[in-house]
Amino acid sequence: MSEREGLAERFSERRRRKQEQLRERQAKREEKRAAVLMESEEKARTATVSRKTSDWVMNLILLVSSVVLVVCVLEIGWYYYKSYEYKRSQDEITKMIDGGIAGTGLLEETGEPEPEVVFPDEEEYTIVSSKRKYRTAVSDRWKEQYRYLSTANPDCFGFLEIPDTKIKLPVMFTPDEYDYYLYRNFSGSYETRGTPFMDSRTRPGESRNYIIYAHNMYDGSAFGTLPNFLKKDYYEEHKYIYFNTAVSEGVYEVIAVCRTEIFPADAGKFRYHIYGGVLTKDEFETYVKNVKRMSNYSIPTTAEWGDELITLSTCYHMRTNDDGRLIVVAKRIK
Repeated sequence: MSEREGLAERFSERRRRKQEQLRERQAKREEKRAAVLMESEEKARTATVSRKTSDWVMNLILLVSSVVLVVCVLEIGWYYYKSYEYKRSQDEITKMIDGGIAGTGLLEETGEPEPEVVFPDEEEYTIVSSKRKYRTAVSDRWKEQYRYLSTANPDCFGFLEIPDTKIKLPVMFTPDEYDYYLYRNFSGSYETRGTPFMDSRTRPGESRNYIIYAHNMYDGSAFGTLPNFLKKDYYEEHKYIYFNTAVSEGVYEVIAVCRTEIFPADAGKFRYHIYGGVLTKDEFETYVKNVKRMSNYSIPTTAEWGDELITLSTCYHMRTNDDGRLIVVAKRIK
């Protein structure tokens, strides 16, 4: 092969390699362009799916929110409707006994010495209840009022009233199942607000401390206004409580307002709820000493052995315990 032919072949080889390199670079550019295009298309598809998913989720959220809103509105509406129904039923009961039991002159000075309170078990009784026989010495007016109440429901043990408050309520007593009215109204139908009821230790005519339980409702029904007693100004204006039972009529004066808890038996702490019913002198004095010590503010009035007490008890949730309770303790003065 001549030198010229060799140069021509080498030139041809270099040109061929350059063309191959050009084709490879072109192929890579095409491949890269295709990859970019595919990636763009994938991103577009992903964005479209994402938008559709987002729209679906948003629509679902809006639907669920709408359903929740409707349910909440219905629940609130139902709650206040039941609140209205409850108040109407209580008003009917109050109307049944001519407006209540708080007499206008019971706390006025008459100039005559106060009669000694004689517990009903110390004298002859008159039948008042249509279902049970209790020893009693009550006025004709209350006897007639109680006759209406006990005829409407023989489980009615009495009536509780704190003037100028929403607490104007019948009080139930079912010894075999003391909390039967926890979620029942006066007629015995289901009702979340329940009806005030007596402690299981209650002994009519013998109890030294009548404990009455009821719910603390947001709408102020049942014992929902009892937390107002945590303010001393409120206590000053509502210190007298009227409580008539199947065996007696009574006016009570508040001696303590306490926030406490239902402690376990082994906690070593004061457990107010075990001091209901018939108490010994030591038990009575222990109870009075502790509620006076625990009172939310100082109240000069106290109680001594021989006095009769009532304790109004309701739930009062505190930060540390869901078993929190609020109690208002009062002693009988008439």
